[in-house]
Amino acid sequence: MKILRFVLGLALGILIPLAFQRWHRRRLTPAQREDAWNTASWGAALYAFGPLSLLGWAVVTRSIWPYRPAVRVAVSIAFGLALTAAAVLLVSAIDWLIATALGLPD
Repeated sequence: MKILRFVLGLALGILIPLAFQRWHRRRLTPAQREDAWNTASWGAALYAFGPLSLLGWAVVTRSIWPYRPAVRVAVSIAFGLALTAAAVLLVSAIDWLIATALGLPD
């Protein structure tokens, strides 16, 4: 049962950031989409970092903002940290709900 719980957390840690990033990518301008990660980098970031990939996603998708570089990076990092925290909380909540519904141990 511990393996099932581990796999569930791992899958949610990839699928939730993926869902957000796909949603966000559709709303980017063509120039922003061009600056965003290619498919290989995107997949590698999701697989390797899970919710932490949102931090990098926030930085690379804001590379053409008309602000000074220091302001752009600071805003991107703050936004990325907020997204990461939200994703981790969402992963934890969904994991807990599914585990409780299936009667899996903590």
